[in-house]
Amino acid sequence: MNRFQRIIQTISLSFFLILIFWASHPFRAGIPTDVFLRLDPSIGIVSSIGDRTFLWEALIPAGAVLLLTLILGRFFCGYICPMGVMLDACGFFIQSAPSRNSQANSYGNTSKYRRYKFLFLIFVVFAAICGVSFVFWGSPISLVTRFVALVVHPLVLLAGDTGIELLASFESYLPQIIYMQIPNRVFATNEFVAVLFVAIVLLSLIQPRFWCRNLCPSGAIFAIFSPRSVVKRQVNDSCIHCNLCLKNCPTGCINEDHVSNVNSECIVCLKCSKICPVSAISFGPHYKGTRPPTVQVLNSSFPTRRQTLAGMASGLVFAGLIKTGWNQPRLMGQEKRLTDAELLRPPGSIPEREFLARCVRCGLCMKACPTNTLQPLWFKAGLEGMFTPVLAPRLAACELNCATCGQVCPTSAIRPLDLAEKKSVKIGTAWIDRQACLVWNQDKKCLVCDEVCPYNAVIFKPTEGRKNAVPHVIPNKCTGCGWCENKCPVEGTSAIRINIIGEVRLASGSYIEKSKEYGLEFKTEKLERDILGPETFDSQPAVTVPNDASNTSATTKPSELPPGFIED
Repeated sequence: MNRFQRIIQTISLSFFLILIFWASHPFRAGIPTDVFLRLDPSIGIVSSIGDRTFLWEALIPAGAVLLLTLILGRFFCGYICPMGVMLDACGFFIQSAPSRNSQANSYGNTSKYRRYKFLFLIFVVFAAICGVSFVFWGSPISLVTRFVALVVHPLVLLAGDTGIELLASFESYLPQIIYMQIPNRVFATNEFVAVLFVAIVLLSLIQPRFWCRNLCPSGAIFAIFSPRSVVKRQVNDSCIHCNLCLKNCPTGCINEDHVSNVNSECIVCLKCSKICPVSAISFGPHYKGTRPPTVQVLNSSFPTRRQTLAGMASGLVFAGLIKTGWNQPRLMGQEKRLTDAELLRPPGSIPEREFLARCVRCGLCMKACPTNTLQPLWFKAGLEGMFTPVLAPRLAACELNCATCGQVCPTSAIRPLDLAEKKSVKIGTAWIDRQACLVWNQDKKCLVCDEVCPYNAVIFKPTEGRKNAVPHVIPNKCTGCGWCENKCPVEGTSAIRINIIGEVRLASGSYIEKSKEYGLEFKTEKLERDILGPETFDSQPAVTVPNDASNTSATTKPSELPPGFIED
């Protein structure tokens, strides 16, 4: 790797990691935390096809990269892509078989797997035509973002917290250390995401940058746009055929004659020109005195006609199988799903069909969620819904004054809403399991669900046969935020849970207006302090304690109910 490429890659990876760090609450307006995801052409193209709309916010940046590819070749793969940078860094510790033998790393000897990236792209595109998005399995930016957000970030936090615990043994020298704590983050599927990324890295044992050469659908798009690029590798007559360029090429794009190469596979890393002992290699437009480069557009790396048709058919058939699954939305005047009742999507999520087609499973919304309630899904929504975000209220509630998930979403699968709109989003409704509730089942005193509800959607009413008033949910006041489920003192499964009954999901329009149309009344209680201030984070809302004096007058008989209960 030459020094120039190393510098650019270091800057690119650092910027990528900083942006992921900035994807948090409070959201910093003006900072494009999803810029790398928007630069990936596979995300913009496949998401637009699957959602039947032009996602200009993703297509325009990706289109600019493709235009530059027509001039510079596959520069994005060689300098900008975080996945490529990480594979190069890991390649420093991994020596593949072709790197030991120059002829084994030639294009002719490493081309048998290259067609798979085109087949993968064809499969993903034709599945998207049927409205099913599998781009999250192949988009390099989606894969690496998900890995950093769900695996690396929690590990870094855990390491920091562990370090503080170790330093606590020096409390006598650092008394302030006992007040320091770094909150841990937990995510479902993180083990699988870690194993998947490690597998991609270990493929480099077969060939350097095996993923980039043979499997990456974005690499296939760049390969289609780069064969006639202006910047090309060129070799002059001073070449001594020393095999150094052939042996060290990270993508194996050089032919055995050392002169010609497949331009669509070259990532313009300049490594061959830097290690050439006679400076016979240069990059740039063809000029007199250099041998015209052999430009093989797709050659043997492109799938055959039969393979292309098989890729198309497999994408269509597999998408058809997904769409005929039992948990898919039905077109019966309105969207109805035979799915898990507790499949709670983030506030601002567009309707489910469009959501599944547009979400790229990057994990930014989950990383940005301040309470850690957003979790990647396994199979609750079927194979199509894997890694999509859902709320886990028992783990944590949705913060009242936070709408960061929509602000960081690169494809607007979660709409970017202001706080007023977000507070009017109904993602579900709470319901009480009377068999588990301490008041309903055991007639014990418990006010937790009423005390923590920021919308005053839980009330207590006296019931015949019980000495304590029992809780009831007012559906048109409940947004499904999950505070009641999270704070319920019942061990194990909460006695009050949120399900998707009554959820409102709009692709466009105002949630405030729609709430008025549906007769919903979302008014937050006046708290002594904000649940989530701009500079501080509180994991539990403040409780408004009723003023007993204001509820009792000289002419009114005091209530015989316990404090905190209300009369019917």
